[in-house]
Amino acid sequence: MELLKKNIHMERTKSKAFLQIPLETDINVSDTKPDVARVIYHSGKIKVDEIKTGMNKIWVKGRLCYQLLYQADGENSTLAGMDGEIPFMEEIYLDKMEGQDRVICKTKLEDLRVHIINSRKLSIQSVIALEPRVEESVSEELCVELDHSENTDFGDKLEYRKKSLDFLETIVKKRDLFRVHEETRLPAGMPEIGTALWKSVEIGSISFRPMDEKLGIAGELSVFIVYREDSTDKMNWYETMIPFSGSVECQNSREGMLADVAYEVGHEEIAIREDSDGELRVIGVEMTIELEIKLYQRESTSIVADVYGVSCEVQAGIDTKQFRDLHTELNLEEKFSRSIRLEDAEPKLLQICHCDAQPKLEEIVFQDNQLKLSGEIQLQILYASNGEGLYPVKDTVPFEITKELPSIDQTQIDQYSAAVLIPQQTASIKDSSQLEWRGTMNIKILMYCEKNEDILTELNIAPINAQVLEKLPGFAIYYVKPGDSLWQIGKKYYVSVQRIREMNNLAGDEIKAGDKLLIIK
Repeated sequence: MELLKKNIHMERTKSKAFLQIPLETDINVSDTKPDVARVIYHSGKIKVDEIKTGMNKIWVKGRLCYQLLYQADGENSTLAGMDGEIPFMEEIYLDKMEGQDRVICKTKLEDLRVHIINSRKLSIQSVIALEPRVEESVSEELCVELDHSENTDFGDKLEYRKKSLDFLETIVKKRDLFRVHEETRLPAGMPEIGTALWKSVEIGSISFRPMDEKLGIAGELSVFIVYREDSTDKMNWYETMIPFSGSVECQNSREGMLADVAYEVGHEEIAIREDSDGELRVIGVEMTIELEIKLYQRESTSIVADVYGVSCEVQAGIDTKQFRDLHTELNLEEKFSRSIRLEDAEPKLLQICHCDAQPKLEEIVFQDNQLKLSGEIQLQILYASNGEGLYPVKDTVPFEITKELPSIDQTQIDQYSAAVLIPQQTASIKDSSQLEWRGTMNIKILMYCEKNEDILTELNIAPINAQVLEKLPGFAIYYVKPGDSLWQIGKKYYVSVQRIREMNNLAGDEIKAGDKLLIIK
């Protein structure tokens, strides 16, 4: 008897870890830069350059890239900018890690602070988090049918039942780079760019859509620059959103698949270029987005669950296997607002220049049929006051979101992926000492569950033992016990389920404790 099998491909989490590390350094102001009076604005990004693997450990090499905007000390109180990087190399223990395994390492900048030591020296303190994970690809064989053609002696004397198995099959698993080349121009009423003091680009929104043989990508880049005019040396700023779209090749991808795509920004550059009139009014953006692509197909397959013989002995090899399935897919949208009042000593509000909101999802809890999300939004807002200069406003917006999810608890969720973005935000002036921030936060969560299933792996058939046959009654009256099924009863007496139904005029397989069944061999 041959088992007809179907081969499937899945992903399993082999090992994962979490490490928080402090990074601290002192930096000297370049001789070409003016003295520092106060730091106005700062940002940082973590770049992972290399991951080396070994037995039960990895080495992560990277750097924290920082950028500062500060007010210079002196009569003019001009603005100036600085940037640099802090390298790091960390050894992280990963249980079950082997040298050939692929490692995915998520990063998070937990905290970044800049302190002035003196007018020519600054201290940068930060905390970064590294979350490496190893996922292995596994193949499993599922018995979907029995082939009777090679064993006519026993093929019609077998009783077998099937069950439905729902799981996620991995269709595409790959790493790729998506390159963004976009440009924008200063509005006609703005002066051309002389010296750029601050240049930043962030992914404001991004989405992924499986298509035939490719993965479609669309989003927006948030670009912000602070610059001085070339002629008058006057300070200006410009902020805009640049849409981008494109695709990367994904063999076997099809529309309707489930996309779980993690991304990190690699190389990024903002270049100021001349337009056709020879003026520096063109802002070019180049960015590489490193993609970790997983595309799943939701499958529901009927497999052979168990076999017994009616006139033969059957030894069924059963093995317990793990399968991953999608428990829940959520797309949440939450709106927030925050009123911020300036201190009495702070300069009065004249114009909002830029607002930056960084969402920090700190905890996800599954309990009591609820999903609870908690964290905070870190705000940095720049505004202009009377006279030359920009001034910062910093605040945090804590949040706690509760979503009702029937029949969910922590033990059901094996793994989840969460993507949090703030695609829309505005800051408006309420009066000279108060502003209001409004933003929309989008949260996409994919929750996976692992389930164990008994899988038929082999089948051995032999003639029924004569002693067993002699002990079987010609007929019997069986009293159904709690938990009994027609399958169990038929297997015990070497009788097909259909035969039991016919002898007892049963329309289906429903029986209950206390029922009397006639068993005839």
